[in-house]
Amino acid sequence: MVVLEVKKLGKKYLGNDFYSLKDADFRIVDGEIVGLVGKNGSGKSTLLKCIAKSQRPSEGQIFIDTQDIYSGKGMLDNFGIMIDPVFFPQISVLENLKLYLKIHQKEEYYSNIESILRLVGLWDARYRKPKDFSFGMKQRTALAIALITEPKFLLLDEPFVGLDPIGVKNLLAILKEWAVSKQTSMLISSHQLSELEELCDRFLFIEAGVISEANPADAEKICVELISPIRERRLLEQLSAYDSISFEGRLLEIPVDMNEHDLNHVFKVLAEKNKIKSVLSKRDHLQKLFVED
Repeated sequence: MVVLEVKKLGKKYLGNDFYSLKDADFRIVDGEIVGLVGKNGSGKSTLLKCIAKSQRPSEGQIFIDTQDIYSGKGMLDNFGIMIDPVFFPQISVLENLKLYLKIHQKEEYYSNIESILRLVGLWDARYRKPKDFSFGMKQRTALAIALITEPKFLLLDEPFVGLDPIGVKNLLAILKEWAVSKQTSMLISSHQLSELEELCDRFLFIEAGVISEANPADAEKICVELISPIRERRLLEQLSAYDSISFEGRLLEIPVDMNEHDLNHVFKVLAEKNKIKSVLSKRDHLQKLFVED
């Protein structure tokens, strides 16, 4: 069942002559974990904030369980959201969690407080106030609030920041377990591609507000960055003969399991036209495009 559907979503901020988010279109189903990857300023936060209703889109629609999120109150009741800080810095972590549950009338989740704080590594700091915390500890406080009610959908921005390796491992394990046992769906933004690869069913890549999609299996490809787009008719015909090859603009993708003869022929025809700028694995190419600032 489709839990979240985004249709032709766009956001243009007042005073800008460009869209920070343009024609975003995707679905997320029950129990699916989707990674959102992009450089700073690419539109990640804009997309997340539109879904969280902290910003209103300029165009398009967002549906939760087939209902428009602006069709009524309480549409995000089953969401756990970690984007901007939602805690009070002047009261303790423990008091923050209790207050959050009281405000949302979900006191039945008080029993989750200790396990969630242990998960994010804040149990020993439960009586401390976030105003005295490092950035990483503030992130973990926000993460605890997002997880405390075992929501049906998690919207997480950089959830691994501030966690030590054991904390990251534990969080990955519980998110995977929730996706299966609780059918929790997730949209997770992160610069840490390795964690997302271990966790996600597929990815949304965003650059200059435009989204493209890929499955983790797509990472098992060879990416050839070209010096210039392919426009030569003969070269186009030669490459088009291989159904497994895809190319657009200055990027050509080749499956890693292409046979030796075909692989050599592809590189030969590209080299003869002096087309090759660099050769990377798809994963390294994505790291270069979407992770480096």
